[in-house]
Amino acid sequence: MGNCGTIHNILIVENELRMGGLEKKLYDLAARIDRNHFRIAMCCLKRGGYWKDAFVELGVPFYEGFLKHKYDVLAYPRLLRLLAKENIDLIYTLPHPNSILLSAMAKATGRVNRVVVSIHGTGSPHGGKMVRGYLKPVLGNIDRFIAVAREHKRYLVEVEDLDPERVDVIYNGVDLDKYHPGEPKPGLAAELGVRDDRRLVTTVASMDLYKGIDVLLHAASPICGQFDDVDFVIVGGGPDRDKIVPIAAKLGIADRVTFTGVRADVDDILRLSDFFVLPSRTEAFPNVILEAMASGVPVISTDVGSVSEMIDNEENGLLVPADDAGQLAGAIRRLLREPETSRAFADAGRRTVEDKFPIQRMCTERERLFSELLCGH
Repeated sequence: MGNCGTIHNILIVENELRMGGLEKKLYDLAARIDRNHFRIAMCCLKRGGYWKDAFVELGVPFYEGFLKHKYDVLAYPRLLRLLAKENIDLIYTLPHPNSILLSAMAKATGRVNRVVVSIHGTGSPHGGKMVRGYLKPVLGNIDRFIAVAREHKRYLVEVEDLDPERVDVIYNGVDLDKYHPGEPKPGLAAELGVRDDRRLVTTVASMDLYKGIDVLLHAASPICGQFDDVDFVIVGGGPDRDKIVPIAAKLGIADRVTFTGVRADVDDILRLSDFFVLPSRTEAFPNVILEAMASGVPVISTDVGSVSEMIDNEENGLLVPADDAGQLAGAIRRLLREPETSRAFADAGRRTVEDKFPIQRMCTERERLFSELLCGH
C-alpha cells in the first residue's frame, strides 16, 4: 500500500450515528483499518447514537455533543480543539451538511491537511440534490469524494456537479464471515412470529416511501392468493411506518406479512429467508443486496441506481422496473415456481460477493486513498 513511515491520525466526523448502512460502513472501516499505518478517532457532532458502544469497544477515542443546537457557533472551536488534541491529519466524513461545512472550514484554515467525503446516496428521496447549494463555495476544500459505484460517480458528476478528477469509485463490501449461507438460528421463526413451514420473502429497508415497500405489498397480494405456503417479512423502522403498515390490512394480507421493526440480527434473518426483495424507487448502492447474496439467498431488486453493478440480470438475480407491482409479483412468482433457478441465482450471488465485494477490499482501497493524499503515493 505504501506509507510515509509514520502513523497517520484519521478523524471520522459524522452528524449522528444512527442504525443504518452508512454508519455500519464507518464501523467496518474503523474495525479493519491497518493499525500499523493509521489511528482512528470518532467525532459525533450530535449524540453518539446506536453505534457508540461498538466504537468504544474497539478502543477508538470517541467524542460527541459538539453541536448543541442548530445554530451553535461554538461547534467549530470545539472541533478545532479536538483536531489539535488528537493531532489529526485527515478528516473522513459522510455528506451531512454539518460535517461537510465544519470539515471544509478546518481545511480552509489549515487546521487539518486533508478531507475526504464518502457519499452513499443519490439526492433527496423527496426531490432535489444531495449537496446543498449553500455548500458549493466550500467544496473546493474537499480533497476527494468517494462514490460507491461507477453509475454513482456519473450521478455525482452530472447531477451534483462534482469535479470528476476528485471523485474516486470504491465499492462497499460485505463481511463474509458474518453474512454466509447456513442453517437459521433455532427459534428465530417463532421469535419473529412466523411459521417455520412457510417460504419467506424478506426485505430489509427503512420504512420510507422511497423504499417501495408499498409496491412490495401490492405485489404480495396476488402471491398470497396463489401460494398458501408463502409469507412476507419486512425488517426495519422509519418515518412512514404508519402509512405503510395499514396497506397490508387494506389488501387483506395482514396475516401473511410480518413487520419486525428494527432488528440487529439481519444476518440471522437472511439465513432464515428463502428469497430477498428490494423494491426501492431510488438507491445508490444498497449494501443489503450484497448481504443477501452473501447469505446465499436469491435476490430480486428494482433496477435503480447502481444495483446493476451488483446484480447481472438472469445470472445472479433478477432486476425489475421500479414502481411496477405487476412485474415484481411476476419475478417473485417465477422464483417460487423454479427452485433450480433460485438455487443457481443464490450460488452465483455468493460467488459474486466473494469475488468482487469482500469487506477487506473496501477498507484496503480507502487506506490506499488516504496514503495517496497524505504521502503522495
